Order: sequence, then structure tokens, then C-alpha cells
Amino acid sequence: MLGGIGSYIASEVSGSVRRNLTIYGLFAAAALLFLCAAGYALAALHTVLALRYGPVAASLWIAGGLALAAILALGTALYVKNRKRPARPIPASAALAAAPLAAKLVTSKIGWRVVALGGIAVLGTILGRQLFNGTGEDDESDA
Repeated sequence: MLGGIGSYIASEVSGSVRRNLTIYGLFAAAALLFLCAAGYALAALHTVLALRYGPVAASLWIAGGLALAAILALGTALYVKNRKRPARPIPASAALAAAPLAAKLVTSKIGWRVVALGGIAVLGTILGRQLFNGTGEDDESDA
């Protein structure tokens, strides 16, 4: 019975990790493509500005625009960092998914050690789903 719990938890964790890796890999590819497109757009803008105002003025215009974008991004990051986060409840789906397993462990005629181990496994499943789905509380750091 404990082997079934362990394989269930392992399959839940590996499925969540695999899905998250796929999602973040696609985000990284999209970010890289966006950066390449932005680089080409800046090169084209520099060419147009250089033909109209000269190469030094074109470089200064682009540097100023990038500095302004950096200041806006920094201000947005500071605003989001200092904003108070609302408390998040434990997702009901994780509790409902673990309920049949917990009921089976509590109603079976086995020792209290196995029931305690099963309870720890159920708690681990719930916490694992929260961690890998990103639904847990974020730690605030002052660094």
C-alpha cells in the first residue's frame, strides 16, 4: 500500500515538474525571439535616424529611449515589490484530490505508524501541488 502512495506522489511531482519545465522553456524561447526582433527594430530605427539626423544624434536618441525604458521598468518593479499581497487560500482541488487517499488510510485496520506515514504523504502531496503550481505564499525578502 505504501508503494502505491509513493508512486502516486512521484507521478504527481514528475508530471508537475515536466509541465512547468515545458512552460518555462516556451517562455524562454519567446523571450529570446522577442529580444532578437527588438534588436533588429533598433538597428532599423538607428538607420532611419542616422539618415535623417546623423549617426551621433541617432545613437543618442536610441540611448535616451533605452534609458527611459529602463527607468520605467525599474519603477514598475519597485511598485510591484512594495505592493501588499493578498492572502491566498489553500486550493480546494488539492484537498479534494487527497481526500480519498486520506479516507482509505484512516478507515483501514492498520497500525498508527502507517496511518501517520500516510498522513505525512497526503500533506506532502498537497504541499507539492502548491509549490509546483505556484499557489503558495511568496516569501518576502528584504535583500
